[in-house]
Amino acid sequence: MAINKTSAAIAVAFITGLSPMGVILTQGYMEQRQLETGEINQAVLLNHSLFTHASTWVDLIIPGLQVSEIAREFLTIKFVAFQEALESLVKNNNFELMSDAQLNQVVTRNLNDTVTNYIADARRAGIPEDFIVSFNRWHQQVVEILITSIQDNVSSIVHGSQNSKVYAILTAYDAALGATIEDVEKTLEGSVN
Repeated sequence: MAINKTSAAIAVAFITGLSPMGVILTQGYMEQRQLETGEINQAVLLNHSLFTHASTWVDLIIPGLQVSEIAREFLTIKFVAFQEALESLVKNNNFELMSDAQLNQVVTRNLNDTVTNYIADARRAGIPEDFIVSFNRWHQQVVEILITSIQDNVSSIVHGSQNSKVYAILTAYDAALGATIEDVEKTLEGSVN
């Protein structure tokens, strides 16, 4: 059973006597200090706000959306797929040992594999093909922005480390997942820009 940040904060709070909010605030403060000193390690990457946001979307936001059950199921499949794939990416790679070309290849392959897998999962779950095709049409611009962001961050000389590049890439994913909800709403409305 996976433990999310909130469950971990409650457990640490019980052990230390701090409130769960105190633990979360302390964790956020420590992460901010690490970022300010340029120390971005695997723990900082795994504590990226993307993972908290994805859990919140899946557990709280998506179930409350005023959209069809198909749309909620599709969103849940997509968000869970990306959360798990990005967590696995961070856990299973030592980015600091990678060249820019290797980093680009690993991150791009993860994106491509995740998209392929979540679409296959959606089809297996009975999401209609016309919904998937329509969503992909609306969401294509977000995907293109994400791909450009990945490439720009990988080749950027601004970042002091490969982990810093991955942190920025996770931030881009966070924004892209947020835009997913709007694209599902556009899919259901059938509106045109």
